Parts: sequence; structure tokens; C-alpha cells
Amino acid sequence: MCVVIAKYFEDTGWVAVKNRDRNYTPEISFNRVEDANGIERLLFEDDVTKYMEGINSNGVGILSASLMVQNDEKEITKSVKEKSPDGVRIKRALEKHNAFDAARAAAEYELSGNSIIVDRDNCFLLESSQRNDRYTYRLKRIQKNETVARTNHGILLPWAGYQRGIDENQELSRISSEARLVQAQAVVDQAQDPEQMIDGLCQIYVDNPQLNVMRTSTDRKKMRTTAQLMVIPQERTLYCRPVSSHMTFDFWKLNKPGVDTWVEILSNRALYQNVTRGEPPFGNLNNVHTVE
Repeated sequence: MCVVIAKYFEDTGWVAVKNRDRNYTPEISFNRVEDANGIERLLFEDDVTKYMEGINSNGVGILSASLMVQNDEKEITKSVKEKSPDGVRIKRALEKHNAFDAARAAAEYELSGNSIIVDRDNCFLLESSQRNDRYTYRLKRIQKNETVARTNHGILLPWAGYQRGIDENQELSRISSEARLVQAQAVVDQAQDPEQMIDGLCQIYVDNPQLNVMRTSTDRKKMRTTAQLMVIPQERTLYCRPVSSHMTFDFWKLNKPGVDTWVEILSNRALYQNVTRGEPPFGNLNNVHTVE
């Protein structure tokens, strides 16, 4: 259960940001793969679920939020030994030279979720899920004068992701998804630069931690934001704010002369020194019921 947003800036190009929510403390690592069609891939990997996403040396980046409710719930309740299928699909799609080819490949490989695929000058939204054992997707190019935000329910595919009227757990998850989408859309619309995008998703806008875009619950088995990711294709850089994760990496091996992709680790200062308090600019979401 996550949040993904993207926006185009004249001096920077497309930028994509993600809040990653889990109900456990992830073990994070970064892996560089250098042997795919001459393209270097830098991957963020969750060592518990083996899920992967990231950026390549052509500046193609992919970040995704789950729409597969059953798979998402299964993923967050136990450790797995095999690679996450969607993580493998993202890894393969990052072999492509541009966002258009990567987006088409992701659909061909049947990547599920609300996925944002970007390079410096292009952004695609892939909204996709399984229904009655059939893969269904919608692929949309996002124009430079538009923004995009997605959480864990479908917009182009209204039946996908968390739904109302099925059971109490899904109902609560859907309410959370709707509330977080409203906040995420406001953040990306108002952001003036990449820093405001990622820091805007760090703020506390509502008192209920499960409805807030940055989920800060400390209760056992409750969803909380464990990491933030940002890809800036122009810089070929993956930014990571660990938030509530265990992270290990060899700095000198990861960021060394001759590489074409980079990792930047962000502090939690924006989380600990939240500046947005009181009534948010988009209204009170504690009793949110629907999103158009």
C-alpha cells in the first residue's frame, strides 16, 4: 500500500516520488546490474519480499503502488525466498532505452499496479490488474502540463484495488486510499521543485495515521511509511529516505567513478521537523467518504 506521484519541471524534467507503506520493518539494499543491453540498472530492493524498482542509466525510472489486494496483503505478512514477480517485471522493463518502450514492456510483462514510468521528457501511467484470471491494463501518457497521483485503488480501472462493500478490512483500506490520494494530488499540484514533492509527502495533514499520506503508526501490524523514493531521470539518480527501514550498502562500491546511476540518501529531517500543521489546504479528511 503506497503513494506515487509525478510532475514535470522545466529545468529538471519529469520527477517521480513514492511513499512505501509496510506493516513490518524492511531490510533495504541497493543493487546495480550492468549487463542488460549495455544499460546499467540501479535497483532498490526489499530483502524481505524481494520487491524491486529503480532507475537505469538512460534515466528511465519506474515506481509502483499495488492494486492487487490479495497479493499485497500476502506480501506484507511473511518473508519470501523467491523474487517478487512484479519486482522482476520492473527489473526487466528497466532494460529499455526510454520510458515509452519501458511502459510497453511493463504491460507486455503484465506488471500489476498503479505504475509511473518516466524519463526526462516523458511520463506514462500504467494502471493494471488481474480480473477473473485475465490481465487488464490502461496505459496513459501524462502531458507536461499535467500531474499524476495514485494510491491503491483504480481510477482508469475502477474495479481494481481496494473496494467498498466487500468486507470491513477492504472498506477501511479503501477509505485510507482515497484520503491519501487527495493529499498526494494536492502535494504534487503545489510543489515548485522535486524537494517540495518528496518533503510534501512527509507532512502530517490529518490526525488519523492510517488516513495520512505519511503513515506514522507504531502499532503492531499497522501500515506505516517505511521509506520514500524519488527518481530524477535527468540526474540518473535514485533518492531514498529510509524513514522506518533497516538499510545497508557499501557507499564506495555503490557510488564510484565510472558508474552511470547514483544513490542519494536523504535524512529524516523533513519528517521530524514537519512544517504543515492545522487545517490542510484541501480540507478535513478524517471523515472522508469518496473521491471523484
